[in-house]
Amino acid sequence: MKKYLVLSAFSLFAAAAVFVLVAACGPTGRTGPAGDPGTAVREEAAGSGADLYKKDIKPMAPEECGRCHAYQFNWLKDKGGKHRQDCVFCHEQFHAYNPRLDNWDALMPKCADCHGMPHENGFSDCMECHRQPHAPLVIDFAILEQPISGEGGRTELACAKCHAGEGTEFADFPSKHNSEVNCNGCHAAEHGAIPSCLDCHSPHLPTQEYGDCLECHAPHSAAAIRQYSENVPNVACSACHKEVYALLQGNVTRHSAMQCATCHPTHGQIQGCRDCHGEPHGDVLHQRFIDCLECHIDPHNLPINLRK
Repeated sequence: MKKYLVLSAFSLFAAAAVFVLVAACGPTGRTGPAGDPGTAVREEAAGSGADLYKKDIKPMAPEECGRCHAYQFNWLKDKGGKHRQDCVFCHEQFHAYNPRLDNWDALMPKCADCHGMPHENGFSDCMECHRQPHAPLVIDFAILEQPISGEGGRTELACAKCHAGEGTEFADFPSKHNSEVNCNGCHAAEHGAIPSCLDCHSPHLPTQEYGDCLECHAPHSAAAIRQYSENVPNVACSACHKEVYALLQGNVTRHSAMQCATCHPTHGQIQGCRDCHGEPHGDVLHQRFIDCLECHIDPHNLPINLRK
């Protein structure tokens, strides 16, 4: 009888413990106050099966692509230029690469689909120069400075395929700019960058600025003085023609007050005295002295009649 009472008491105690546990955790093992189903340890997804795929998916915005493709996003952000388009403008297919299919080239956008072949047949591989399509104008000048066969079989730099005018000018007017410096020396910092002459050269005169350099010098034919205006100040000419300028200033005549460019409208051109003065001394004298400089010696240092 005593043994039966002990077993009964134990059974009642066990039943009470189970009841307390169920009341505290709930019938499905969830935690929460007694009588409250509580919150599941792992929430079930809203809906299941086909219901998960009923919503329409909005196209991803570039910033969303950039969360994974930060490298490409930052190139576009900083130097993308006209390539700053929605990603799907170029990437009509994405996340479809399969190494078993080896379909990378088929998935990648083709430059010619939008741009055609702007450089004709000179460069059929766009990526040879435009190696970073997300920053298409960031170009490796070491590639572009390779000599190629140009018009008429003449060797020229690859840059000339796009910059034909500058390339022809370089070839026609050789100077240290193309024999020693070349495109890379001036434009390597950034494609399209135009440096000042004064970055390398000291000015002829302390007051000269970059714009003054261009009055006489074209950067791609620097040694060939270009056509200048008649208003070029004489002091600018003095930078190279020091002796002539000193004569004009030291022996003041009407020539001293004239612009150098009046008599020398093109660099190196020497006007004849008759072009301005005609024949002021009569036929007999001019027939005897055909060359005006037999008497007038030097137009920059004219003899002065001290008796006047």
